[in-house]
Amino acid sequence: MDQLKKVYGLMVLLTLVKHTEPSTTAATPLTCSICETMPYPNLEHVKLLFTDLFTDNNDYSNLVFPHEDQLATIKVNMKFALYSIPEFDELGGTLSVIGRLKMAWFDHFVIEKYVPQKHVLEVLNIPQDDIWLPPITVFNSVESLTPVGHSGYEVTITLTNGYIQWEIGVVTKTGCTVVATDYPFDTQYCTISFTPWGYSSNEVAIQTDEDNINLEDFIENEEWAVMESSQEITVAANRSIISYHLTLKRRPVFFIVNMMVPIVLLGMLNSLCFVLPIDSGERVGFATNVFLTFAVYLTILSSELPVSNPLSIMSYYVAAMLSVSSITTLIAIFTIQVSIYDPNEKVPAILVYTVAFFTCRLCRKRYRKMGLHHQTFEKMPLDDAAAMDPVPSAQIEDEEEDEDSIEKYRFGVSWMVVGKTLDKFFFLLFSSGTIAVSGYYLVPLFLKLDTSIA
Repeated sequence: MDQLKKVYGLMVLLTLVKHTEPSTTAATPLTCSICETMPYPNLEHVKLLFTDLFTDNNDYSNLVFPHEDQLATIKVNMKFALYSIPEFDELGGTLSVIGRLKMAWFDHFVIEKYVPQKHVLEVLNIPQDDIWLPPITVFNSVESLTPVGHSGYEVTITLTNGYIQWEIGVVTKTGCTVVATDYPFDTQYCTISFTPWGYSSNEVAIQTDEDNINLEDFIENEEWAVMESSQEITVAANRSIISYHLTLKRRPVFFIVNMMVPIVLLGMLNSLCFVLPIDSGERVGFATNVFLTFAVYLTILSSELPVSNPLSIMSYYVAAMLSVSSITTLIAIFTIQVSIYDPNEKVPAILVYTVAFFTCRLCRKRYRKMGLHHQTFEKMPLDDAAAMDPVPSAQIEDEEEDEDSIEKYRFGVSWMVVGKTLDKFFFLLFSSGTIAVSGYYLVPLFLKLDTSIA
């Protein structure tokens, strides 16, 4: 309207200038009679508009379907902009969002009594309670199924054609099924659905001219990154539904540092109990503490994740490491019992040859001689057998076994040697086992690491 008035004024001014003769007399002020006759919108026009359209004789009602044909379909255009994700509760399976919902439709009753020459205004803002609104409801809300919007919002009416624009804020909590198999590198797919509650798809149909959610004003979440968004319009139970889909990916750095790294290090410490000297008396206590630590981490992990099927790979991993730790504790006790056997008690032949094979005693000259003369040692009293020295003492001064009693045993294999051999064997076994278990469970997880959001 303002532009139209300026154009009219300019046209009149050009006309006056063109047809005015030059004069030496005093200049007289130019007047614009057309501009003066055109009214400017003022408070009286607004009052008149409200009286004619919404007050007089109560012709307009916000309870009446705003179409002359009551069997017609009103098409509501919707746009959704996401501002932030305050919380994503994985245990409860709920997603809290803050956003803006913008809707537009045509109201045929608004323009029935509108007279441009009389009402002057073309656009008007009125409280939303004074006009018919589609009862848009968050269809998958976990709090309440009530229409969105607050009485404090306003709608913008284009009076020339009855075009209504309604823009409101949305703060809601929706349900979201959580699949935590790849935790903490998991990706979640959540949906926010809106529907005109109480109206069938033949009465109110939702449509949109956008392909995805507006994220221009989105504030990034510290734990979750929005990878992509989409939307689709469906009809379910004879109801028009628009669904906005969000793809959320967890930022894993916090969980790698505070969960995965300590568990891997604990797994490496688990096998070190076989390195501790038996005489220190700390072997069983060390293994038990590691076992309890794994149990604590498993409890923490189970409290962070929902009950889902399939279970989280991290849960399987911690449970496997807990099992390995329990077996380590049992074997540590067993190796202590073997090492403290009576040194005068005979070591079974099969165990002697097994230990001699793994320690390469069958290949070493000194121990081969002990194997050949073992019958002599067995027939002699222990004191006499101990006095025999089949090899120079200089060759055995660097050996780990007891120098005074090594010649008493076949291939020099005593219960103490058996215990030390078992310690070395189980240390290598559990170290390699820990690496294998960690690789089996963690490598597939780390392959899903997205460095762009880490």
